[in-house]
Amino acid sequence: MLLDTSLPQLDHVFEYRIPESLFGHVRVGSKVSVPLRGGARFSDAYVTALSDKPEFTGDLQFIEKVISPISLLKPDTLDLARKIADRQAGSAIDVLRLIIPARYVRAEKAFLAEPVKPKQYSGEIPEKPSEFTALDVSAGSRLALKVPPRLEVTSQVTMSNWAELFVSLAVEQLVKGSSAVLAVPDFREIEKLEQALIAAGLESHFIRVDAKLSGQERYVNYLRSLTEEPLIIVGNRSATLAPAHNVGLVVVWDDGDHNFEEPLAPYTHARDIALVRQSLSGCSLLFASHTRSLETQRLVELGFFSEVPVSEVDQPEIVLTDAHLEEGTTPSRIPSAAWLGAKRALDRGPVLVQVASPGFSPALVCSGCNERATCSSCHGPLHLAHRNSSPSCRWCGNLNASWACQGCGGKQLRPIAAGTERTSDEIGRAFPGVKVIVADGQHIITSVPATPAVVVATPGAEPVAEGGYAAILLLDGERLRGREAFRVDEDVLRNWSNTIALAKPDATVFINGAGVALGQTLVESAQVRWAAHELADRMQLHLPPAVRVVSISGYAEMVRTTCDELPPLAGNRVLGPVGQADGSSRALVFFEYKDGEKLATHLRAAVITSATRSKKPLASSERAARVLRLRVRFDDPDIDSL
Repeated sequence: MLLDTSLPQLDHVFEYRIPESLFGHVRVGSKVSVPLRGGARFSDAYVTALSDKPEFTGDLQFIEKVISPISLLKPDTLDLARKIADRQAGSAIDVLRLIIPARYVRAEKAFLAEPVKPKQYSGEIPEKPSEFTALDVSAGSRLALKVPPRLEVTSQVTMSNWAELFVSLAVEQLVKGSSAVLAVPDFREIEKLEQALIAAGLESHFIRVDAKLSGQERYVNYLRSLTEEPLIIVGNRSATLAPAHNVGLVVVWDDGDHNFEEPLAPYTHARDIALVRQSLSGCSLLFASHTRSLETQRLVELGFFSEVPVSEVDQPEIVLTDAHLEEGTTPSRIPSAAWLGAKRALDRGPVLVQVASPGFSPALVCSGCNERATCSSCHGPLHLAHRNSSPSCRWCGNLNASWACQGCGGKQLRPIAAGTERTSDEIGRAFPGVKVIVADGQHIITSVPATPAVVVATPGAEPVAEGGYAAILLLDGERLRGREAFRVDEDVLRNWSNTIALAKPDATVFINGAGVALGQTLVESAQVRWAAHELADRMQLHLPPAVRVVSISGYAEMVRTTCDELPPLAGNRVLGPVGQADGSSRALVFFEYKDGEKLATHLRAAVITSATRSKKPLASSERAARVLRLRVRFDDPDIDSL
C-alpha cells in the first residue's frame, strides 16, 4: 500500500488487511481509504501488491473502503514513478499525482457503463516527408533528429514537416498494435498535431493530455489510456508520464523548451522522464527539434543516441542587419533594409515582427536623471502595459501612479524600450492601411490567414500563417541576449530557429542584434555544430550538462550541515550557502552523472531527517517566511540567482 501523503518519511509500502466485505473488490492498482494512527485519521492509498502472508508480524489495520472500482495504478506506471522519485530524491506519490488526475464519479460511471472497445487501425501509413526517408525507428532505438524548417501546405491545413513526420511514425506503431506518446512544449504544438492527426483520419485513435482540457475530460482520457487499446497520446510534459498500452515509441519535440521543466516536486524534466521510460519499457525514443539541446548533444557524443541524417530543403534567406552597419553608426531598432523588405513582402502575404516583450514599454527611466524607474513597494522594474496606462511593477503588479525618483525627485517617466503595443503603433504609422495583429500572452492567436498583415508577437507566441510568412523581422536581439541567464544564447537560438521555420521557403528573415556566433549559425543552419562547440566549453568549465547539479535550500544551518555531510565524491563542487530573499539559504552541488544515485540516496535521507526532526515553535515574526524542511532539486534550471 502506497499512502497518498506529502510526508517524505511515509514514502514506502505499508501493509493493511482486507476485510471480508471487500474480498474481490480490492485489486492491484485500486485506490482505497486506509486508517492512520489507530483510525483517528484516514488517508487515500494505492494498492501496490496482494499477498496471502503479511511480512509485518504485528496486528494489521483493515482497509476502510474502496474508492474506485477501477484499478487506477498500473504496475509499470508505479515502477516509472518509483524510478523517477529515486533519481530525484523525491517521493513516488508526488510523481503519481502528476500522472493520475482527480476522480470524477459521474464520468467514471459513464465510462464503466459503456466500455471502450479497442479500435483496430485499418488505414494506410502516411508517407514521411521526403527529407526523412533515412529515418528508421527500429525497436529500442534512441534517435536525435535535427529537423530542417519546412511547411507542408495543402488545401486543408498548413502543416509543419515535423508534425507530418510524427503522424506517420505514430501510425506505424498503431499498425503494430503499439501506442505512441508525442510530447510537445505547449498547447500551440498540441493543436498543430491535432490538426495533422485529424487530417489523417485519426480522430478516434488519439487522446490529448494537457491542462487545457477540463478535469472531467482529463479523467476520461486517463481511464481510456488504462485500457488495452493502442493509442496515440498527444500532450505536453505530462504526456511522457501517461500510461499507454504496449508503448512502442516516445517522441519529444524541442526538448530544450523550458515548458518541459516540471515546477512541482520532484521537478523532473520531461526529457529525463522519457529516458527513464525508455530504459524500463525498451520502447523507441526520438528527440527532434530545429536546434539541438546541449543535453541531447551530450547523449549523441556519448554514443547513447544515434544521429539521424536528413535531406536538405530550401530554406529562407537570412539577413543579419548588424553586418550592414558602417563603423561608428548607431544601429536602428528596425533597420531600413528590414523596413523595405517587409514592405515588399506584404504583397505576397503576412509579415511577422518578433519583439522581446509584451505591453507598451517594458522599461522606464526618470526623464531628469535617466535612472531606472523601480517600484516603491518591491523595487522591481516599472513598465507601461498600454500607452495611457499608469506605470506598474512587472514583479508585484502594484500601480505606481504617484511615482517619484529617489535620486533627483523627478516625477516624469520616459520609455526606453518598446513592447508589442508600442511596436504595433509604430508599424501602423509606417504602413497605413495595413492590418496590424498583436500576439502575446494577453492576445493569444494561433493562426492568421494568408492575407497581407503585420503580426507583432513575443517569443513563443507567434501564430502560424497560412502558407507561411512572406518575411520575418527578428528584433531586439541585443535585449534577448543581454538577459542574465545561464542558457540565454541557447534559448535565443532555439526560439529564432523555431520562428524561422514559420516562413515560406522563398521568404527573407531579417535579424537585428544576433551577434557573430549566433548569426553565422543561423545563416549556415549549423545549430548542431553550435551545440557541439557550446558543450565542449561546458566540459572544460565543468558546468551543466557536462555535469549534474543539485540545489539544496532551507535554514542556513541546515543547508550548511547537509553540505558538510555529503558523501565523498570525486570532482564534486559546493557553491554556497547563500542567503535568499525569503530568509532561507541555498547551495549548489555540482557532481558527476555516475554519482547521481549515491547522492540522491543521501539527500533523500537528509530530507526525511529534516521532516521528522522536532522543532520549537517559531516566533510570529518568523512564520511568514519559515522554511521548515530541507528542499533539494536535482538538475535545477534556476542556477543564475546564486
